[in-house]
Amino acid sequence: MDEADKNTANLRLLIVSREERATSLDTLFNGIAKQLDTTIVRITKAQRIDFTNTVNQLDHENYDRVLIDVPLTRIGKHYKVLRKISGLILYEQDAWMEFSKHSKYRNKFIKIYRSIGPCRLILTGCNVGDRVRSAGLDVVAIPKCYDENNLRNLHVERDIELGYIGRIKTRVYRDRRPFLEKLVAEKGLQMLRTHPGEEYLQTLNRIKIFVSADIGFDEYMQKNFEAMACGCMLFACRQGGKEEDWLGFRHMENVVLYDDLDAAQARLAMLSENPDLVEEVARKGETLVRERHTMGSRVKPYVEAIKAELKPVPVLQKPPSRWRRFFGG
Repeated sequence: MDEADKNTANLRLLIVSREERATSLDTLFNGIAKQLDTTIVRITKAQRIDFTNTVNQLDHENYDRVLIDVPLTRIGKHYKVLRKISGLILYEQDAWMEFSKHSKYRNKFIKIYRSIGPCRLILTGCNVGDRVRSAGLDVVAIPKCYDENNLRNLHVERDIELGYIGRIKTRVYRDRRPFLEKLVAEKGLQMLRTHPGEEYLQTLNRIKIFVSADIGFDEYMQKNFEAMACGCMLFACRQGGKEEDWLGFRHMENVVLYDDLDAAQARLAMLSENPDLVEEVARKGETLVRERHTMGSRVKPYVEAIKAELKPVPVLQKPPSRWRRFFGG
């Protein structure tokens, strides 16, 4: 056992999650708990709203690492209390909003992360992770995934040719709505909403081609992996950069990608004439996520990110005053 392993052999971990979480991470957290001495606390909505007092009552001083699974957008003005926590790790799925032109959190995430002090950020996109890391922050990028204990291909008849499940009214999804509405009008896309759990599972299993519209996000959202796991052929907006290679997404092999509305319409027309291709891409996509993107497969990189020594936040150098620029020094 090397020195690093000796230092983390008896590491105590506190995970703070939410009862109100739409997508459970129990499979991931329970897997982590099998490898580390872990306490999992799930706070209520009322406790999340009163986050400062909630953190003050957590007894976090008795843990070596504290993993916070509460988005910065939900913590809000209470983020300052995080400065009290040593060994802090923040799991953040929404860091892409830092760079979104439609987000009210644009250019705010990095400033707040810096002000918190030493902490590790676990982000869910390769492109976004690189951009936040370039600001001098301690970032580990681990892709989103799906919960294999709750989602699977039921091998039933699929009666929805083109389907989308999700929101379109939120401000940050402004580019998504006109794109989807165009496909509704011209391609017969069905826009659906479901409750989490059984209804979501059953609905995904009715869809042949799942239309994803992560336009301007710079990373793929969780529904992409969930749809593939349930046997849908994924039709998604290309995020570019390193993202596709990082995830193993191969255009026309295990996913079909588009870059704009015109390309989307042309590819959907092609796919409508090639049902065998749709089935083949769906099958290979399902194999990809089962092999690489289950929640269970994320336990190892999470444990490694939790155990690794946290890096200090570099001090930003203030630009010299006009007096110093003139006289030197």
